[in-house]
Amino acid sequence: MTKTAWAWVWFGFLLALDIAIPWFVLTHVEKVSAAFLFWTIWVLAAIASAFFIFLKWREVKP
Repeated sequence: MTKTAWAWVWFGFLLALDIAIPWFVLTHVEKVSAAFLFWTIWVLAAIASAFFIFLKWREVKP
């Protein structure tokens, strides 16, 4: 699998977590702090992922 494909798989995984955790896993948790903790961790993972992809970004030579 290419690096680009791995990046798409990783962001697809993050998107799946973005939908699954709040809607299914945290549905019965009555504390709002659980949702805030999830969103904080998720945002940090998304920012770190984007940072690593930007580090690897290269111009395509014609």
